[in-house]
Amino acid sequence: MQYRWEEIDRLAELLEAEASGQSIDQTLARDLAERLTELCPDIARTMRRVMDRCSQTATAVAA
Repeated sequence: MQYRWEEIDRLAELLEAEASGQSIDQTLARDLAERLTELCPDIARTMRRVMDRCSQTATAVAA
């Protein structure tokens, strides 16, 4: 399986920042997770969970 470490590293940075209480770009996190779903099918289930959570958060912030 060919991984794209740049996308994985960037998403990890975003999620770690969020876990430490910082606000993050939810759209960017969702887009990275979506791209990783395509690139790395073996982690697609986890990436879909990230996409769902980021979509819900972005929707709540917009409301």
